[in-house]
Amino acid sequence: MIFNTILTIVGMACLTNLAHKAPLYHTFLVKNNIDRKPFNCVMCSTFWYTFGFTVIPLGLDSIFIAAAAAILAELINIQIHKI
Repeated sequence: MIFNTILTIVGMACLTNLAHKAPLYHTFLVKNNIDRKPFNCVMCSTFWYTFGFTVIPLGLDSIFIAAAAAILAELINIQIHKI
């Protein structure tokens, strides 16, 4: 159970960072006129995407998992921009 939770947190943080770096994601946001928070912010979108995917199977624990994934995604994003 703990391994699955950690894998979910790290996986969602990495996937959201990967999506934010893709030009296709930004094109989608601009074409649909949704280029604003929470969609263009790495931390915000990671929280909501993770919460949306985990709320049904995990219940209230999904809030904490989504928060941890959002913080990790922001830390990854900061490290990517340092390079």
